[in-house]
Parts: sequence; C-alpha cells; structure tokens
Amino acid sequence: MSVTLNQPSLIKDKTEYTGIHPQKFALWVAMASITMFFAALTSALLVKKGDFRTWENFKLPTVFLFSTLTIIMVSICLQYALASYRSAKFKQFRWFMFGSFFLACLFLALQFDGWMVMQRGGMTLTENSSGAFIYVITGAHGLHIIGGLVVMLIFLIHAFRHRNDELYELRNIINPKRQLHLELVVGYWHFVDAVWIYLFVFFYLNYR
Repeated sequence: MSVTLNQPSLIKDKTEYTGIHPQKFALWVAMASITMFFAALTSALLVKKGDFRTWENFKLPTVFLFSTLTIIMVSICLQYALASYRSAKFKQFRWFMFGSFFLACLFLALQFDGWMVMQRGGMTLTENSSGAFIYVITGAHGLHIIGGLVVMLIFLIHAFRHRNDELYELRNIINPKRQLHLELVVGYWHFVDAVWIYLFVFFYLNYR
C-alpha cells in the first residue's frame, strides 16, 4: 500500500506565519544595525569628552534646531502621503510626496549651513575632536538621508509620470507590493527622523 504525501500542503501546515513581511523584517534588522552604529559614535563622543586636555566645548549652532523642525515635518508629510494613497486620493498623495522630498532637501541644506557656521566659528573637521564628532556623525546621518531621498525620488517620478492614467493608479492601489514598498519608505524615514531627533538632543546636552 503506497501513501502519497502532498508536500506543499505538509510544508504549509508546518510553517508558522508570524505576520511580518520578510522585507519589513529586513528593514528592522537594518534599522537595528544603524541604531548600534550611531550608539557607538555617541558613546565614543562621551568617552572623548572626558579628556579635558583635547576637548574644546562650544555652543551648538541654532540652525540645527531649524533642521530638526524640518525633518519632523518630513515625517508628517510622508504619513499623510501614505494615508492619502491608501484612501485613493492620488492628487493629495503626489503633493504630500513632493512636499516631503522638498523638506528633506531643505534639511540637508540646513545641515550644511550648520557646518558653515561651525567653520566660521573655528570649529573645523581637523582643528579639534569636539567639532570633528559633529561633522562625522551628522555626515553619516546625511548619507542615510540621501539614500532615502533617492528612493523617495523614484516614487515621486512614478507618481507624477502616471498622474493622468487613472487605470494605472487604480491597478496599483490594489497591488500589495506597491503599497508595501511605500510603507517601507515611510517607515525608513520615520526611523532616520527619530535618529536625528535623538542626535540633536544628544548634541544639545553636550555642546553648550
């Protein structure tokens, strides 16, 4: 007597679904790695700050406060963009995405202006370690912002390119893959925004 097993069914029965999409899980792993990276940098800053012979304290430029407010607005706009997309309000989605992209670019411009303020105050990258830490940490964070901008730009181009094609939008609003990618982008930006808020508070407490 031979018994035929339904292998796909057997595997499915023994596979526990956790409810977490693999791409979202991969994003969480990446965010955990980025968190440890910035935690290591800020910890090194605290250790170096204990060396009073080489540490030169200075006041954090005010422009970093404005960049913080700007990046908060990026998260708000992106959240509205995601909500608009889910509600099939495509016009609102496009403009919220455009506003998010513009504000993110403004954030980078304000960060660069903060560097210029530091340089005019004599805090260059090579002059002292206290200034170098801000350049390195904000520069590393800026690279993550640029990466997010590239992905956001791709979404923005597709959104405006097909703005007059209602069938395209309706076909993709019910496409789980497209919505998933948008959720990943929004989640990533919420994360890098939260990282900067942490860094700003950290800088504010250690440079004054």
